[in-house]
Amino acid sequence: MKSTFLIFLLLTGVYVQAQNKEEKELIARTYLLSHTVFGSKDSLTMEDIFATTVSYGHSHGKVQNRKEAIDGVCHNQSTYSDTSVSNVSVVWVNNNTAIVRHLFKATELTKDGRMVPLNFAMLLVWVKESGKWKLCGRQAVSLQ
Repeated sequence: MKSTFLIFLLLTGVYVQAQNKEEKELIARTYLLSHTVFGSKDSLTMEDIFATTVSYGHSHGKVQNRKEAIDGVCHNQSTYSDTSVSNVSVVWVNNNTAIVRHLFKATELTKDGRMVPLNFAMLLVWVKESGKWKLCGRQAVSLQ
């Protein structure tokens, strides 16, 4: 009986450790997404982050597919400063799907010179594709 309990504890510890690793990967991918969209705007990184099929929703209601979202990010002429991601939480749907919520704040400098404060709540849906976490859904909601 003791050996069965010990094996159970060891297996539970391995599972929790594996889940923590997955959660850390998701959070790292979330920060990478934010840095790419509001910073580097690198198309190769976007290609790597986005799932084969993605629904990319903006705070003003526009929803884009994969190609539209990547083109939109890469050709966005605004620059962003004071960017911050906070209050990151992960909800597991199953081993291959997770929902990540977080808050995002920044100051946008538009191509026409306007300074616009951004304050969003983000909902991200991540799926495992070929062993890598990929974004399949994003919805931003303005908190202003």
